[in-house]
Amino acid sequence: MTSFWSFTKKYMIPFLPWYLVGVVCVFGTQAIMVSIIEETKTALDTELSLLEVQQVPDESGGVPLRVSAQQKKVIHPFVLRILTLAGLLLIIRILSRYFIFTPGRIIEFKIRNNYFHTLLNKPRSFFSDFETGDLISRASNDIGYIRAAYGYGILQIVNVISTFSIGIWAMWRMDPLTTFMIGIPMFLTLAVIQISIYFLLNHWKRANEELGTLSSFCLASFRGISAVKGYHAEPRFNDIFRQYSFNYLKTNLLIAAVRSYVMPLVQFSGNIATFIVLWVIGRQIINGQNTIGEISAYMGYIAMVMPPLLSLGWMMNVFTRALPATDRLHAILKDNPGVSGSPEPCQGTPSLTVRGLNLRFAENQFKLRNIDLSLPPGKKLGIVGEVGSGKTVLIETLLQLNTPESGQILLNGQAANEMDLRAYRANFSFAPQRAFLFSASLRDNLQVARHHLESDLCEEDIHQALVTAGFQLDPMQFPDGLDTQVGEKGILLSGGQRQRIALARCLLKKAAIFVLDDVLSAVDQETQKNILDNLEKLGGEKSFIIVSHRISAVQFCDEIIVLRDGEIADRGTHRELMRRSGYYRKSCLYQKGGASQGSEGKTK
Repeated sequence: MTSFWSFTKKYMIPFLPWYLVGVVCVFGTQAIMVSIIEETKTALDTELSLLEVQQVPDESGGVPLRVSAQQKKVIHPFVLRILTLAGLLLIIRILSRYFIFTPGRIIEFKIRNNYFHTLLNKPRSFFSDFETGDLISRASNDIGYIRAAYGYGILQIVNVISTFSIGIWAMWRMDPLTTFMIGIPMFLTLAVIQISIYFLLNHWKRANEELGTLSSFCLASFRGISAVKGYHAEPRFNDIFRQYSFNYLKTNLLIAAVRSYVMPLVQFSGNIATFIVLWVIGRQIINGQNTIGEISAYMGYIAMVMPPLLSLGWMMNVFTRALPATDRLHAILKDNPGVSGSPEPCQGTPSLTVRGLNLRFAENQFKLRNIDLSLPPGKKLGIVGEVGSGKTVLIETLLQLNTPESGQILLNGQAANEMDLRAYRANFSFAPQRAFLFSASLRDNLQVARHHLESDLCEEDIHQALVTAGFQLDPMQFPDGLDTQVGEKGILLSGGQRQRIALARCLLKKAAIFVLDDVLSAVDQETQKNILDNLEKLGGEKSFIIVSHRISAVQFCDEIIVLRDGEIADRGTHRELMRRSGYYRKSCLYQKGGASQGSEGKTK
């Protein structure tokens, strides 16, 4: 409930003028309905008082009902007034829905944008705690429930209040005792609905969580469909899906069991009210104490009150979904990291300095320990090491994707944790170890290098970056050129092509420091040499941090560090490291031996 009020204050209060106009329109519709009922009542009583029955039998022996000219003159004004009121009712009812439903849609738009913006700015550790399917479920279902509450739900609340206040007042004015008798079953029904809402809240929250689990499982299954088919694991996955789906079914059946008696109860309440009117007012008419117009008016008021009463079941459904939905969304939106500052990088190429950097993900389990390094402007830093030595972790920490336990990362002498996060990252361009491509065209994947849609890259820049990255647009494979679709995660491209596209995307960002995390692992030696030569030609003030298992990819760097178990085991230039009998020299000799054997094999 606290989350719902928080959302209301943040998103609904700015639209109070809209809601106020909508509320006035809703009350106006109820007032017009009362006027129509009163006009109908007066018309009936007037007509019946002027009714003339000709006592002359017709051919069949019956007594025909004759309507005099005087009666026709009397009824016409009533008909015109009722038609005018009905037309006015139509217009005002449309306006009431426009002024209440529109804010609901805009609120949905704002929450969804805020939700997506918040997710993009969350640290990577956040996504370890939430499954992707659950996040998607919150973005679609939960936000939809909130929109329904701020649109349809608000309309029904106002509808119920206005109908009961105006309708009950009009009936009370006619006969207080009969109105009191009608009100008893109605208010008992309201009490039962209130109890049902309290019971359903926990079940709706549980249903939303189970739907998130089901969505996550489906997403993971589709992503890993190759492994599922490769291991012939379809029966196993079917069983797991059936269990998740059955849990979701059980919760929804509990919800349906509660809701199943609410609507019949409301309808039964309406039938009791109709019975009371026919019994009490009918006896009064028989005794000459009341008129046909009175019973017509009472039936009209019951018809006016019953639809909002029937809608209480739907309103209960809307709010019992919306309340837990706001709790689930609040859990995501409550901690929005401060990344809204200017993304402008430092002027020129900054120097990067790391002092005493330590990082651990679990107690007594260090991933990085006592890291010291320096990258002057325009220099190249190489990082090598065995698998699991901490190369990628170090890169991610430099990019502020991980929060170090101690130590400093300085950019031009300023501590990174004191800078705006976007401004800090704007100095870097990162090509990750796993080349990720979006399910879009080559052009769209490369345009990711720019911050905004308005700053799209020109054709010349794109082609230059592709040439530098060693990627050629083969007309046979890419018939549409840059507009060729690459498939889900770039599945239509080879591993080497994906890496080169990722490298080209990295180079297209106007950054000062380029960070390349093993981006040449899937390309052959000749292509690697061409790419490295192209990177050398970039020159200027650009700085590079290159991570690789291939010694040939880092040997031209100004400094190379060797990582082992998260610590710097050795450092120096290529020549200096080759003079020492360590990991670097052994790897270089081994790789050169493998390369020479490969060359000999080709010669033979």
